[in-house]
Amino acid sequence: MAANGGIKRANPLNPGFRGARNWAAAQIRATGYSKKSLWRFWIWIVFIAITIVFCALWLGGFLPNAQKVMNEFARERLAAIGFVVEHIDVTGEGRLRETDVRRALGVAVGDHMFETDLKSAQKRIESIGWVDHAVVRRLWPNRIVVQIVEREPYALWQNGGLIKLVDAEGRVMADVTDFGEYRDYTLVVGETAAPDYAGMYAIVAKHPALISRMDVAVQYPSGRWDILIDGRKLRIKLPQTSPDSALNELMRLQVQTRILDRNIAEIDLRLPDRVTILPAKSALRQPPV
Repeated sequence: MAANGGIKRANPLNPGFRGARNWAAAQIRATGYSKKSLWRFWIWIVFIAITIVFCALWLGGFLPNAQKVMNEFARERLAAIGFVVEHIDVTGEGRLRETDVRRALGVAVGDHMFETDLKSAQKRIESIGWVDHAVVRRLWPNRIVVQIVEREPYALWQNGGLIKLVDAEGRVMADVTDFGEYRDYTLVVGETAAPDYAGMYAIVAKHPALISRMDVAVQYPSGRWDILIDGRKLRIKLPQTSPDSALNELMRLQVQTRILDRNIAEIDLRLPDRVTILPAKSALRQPPV
């Protein structure tokens, strides 16, 4: 019997490791019986080692640096096998300059293919005024392809002294300073004239003899329109409601009397029961409308 009454004292230096030692000893003994036990033992050893290293890096504040090193290593390996941008192809551009597309793309030769954010690049390209929509895709292993569908110019929009080129939806495409290139487009005037013009154009376009002569369309705050034809020499005032009916009546008069070919400055169709005509010589003495 022990001097302490038969009670065996635990070693105060390692009281918490007895169970771990016993487990490890049991695992080592088990490896002598089967290969499966041997593999399970080494898997546990590797797992414990990785856990210890991860905790050490995390507690020491080195984990971000380790991740950075691993990412750099992965990028270098990908670059070594060819997964970097070597070619950028832009298709579909016409009036738009390819240099503007490449600048908005934000990708350069030498960038890593996996780091290219295609969605952000597509949004940047579609923010260019001339672009209707774009598709940006990877062509493995080293090519970026940009496909563009451009907007179609529709009219010139004047508002607040500035003139801009717009599409059929009234979206601004570009500022205009040189009218020579766009002289064939109708000038629309008014704060909301750009998005509303497509509806007015559809009404006037029902009469080919009139739409071919229209130069300017002016929208007033009430929503009513005037159209100017023949080099702005003749102004036609349309009613706020049922402008299509008014134009039908006007074209009936054109067939009967050639009213649009006479020496007049203004045709007022705002009243449903009459047509008011202002001769050209009298118009010179009238204040501007």
